[in-house]
Amino acid sequence: MVGMAVYDSHLELPGVIDAFYGAVVKLIRPAGFTWESRRVSIRPATEYERNQLKALAKHHRSQLIRDESE
Repeated sequence: MVGMAVYDSHLELPGVIDAFYGAVVKLIRPAGFTWESRRVSIRPATEYERNQLKALAKHHRSQLIRDESE
C-alpha cells in the first residue's frame, strides 16, 4: 500500500512505500532519499521505526525552516 511505513531488511532502514513495480517497491525517506527494494525484503514498520520516520521528518522540516531564515 502506497504511503505505508515499512522496514527494508536489506538496507536496514525504515521508509515509506512510494510506488510498486512488479516485485520491486520504491521507498522514500523523509529527507527525500529514495531507493528500490524487492518486496520480499520489506516488512511493516514497528511502532519504534514509525516513530523514527516521524522524528526524521520533524528534523528535516526544522532544517528547512532554519535554512530559509538564514
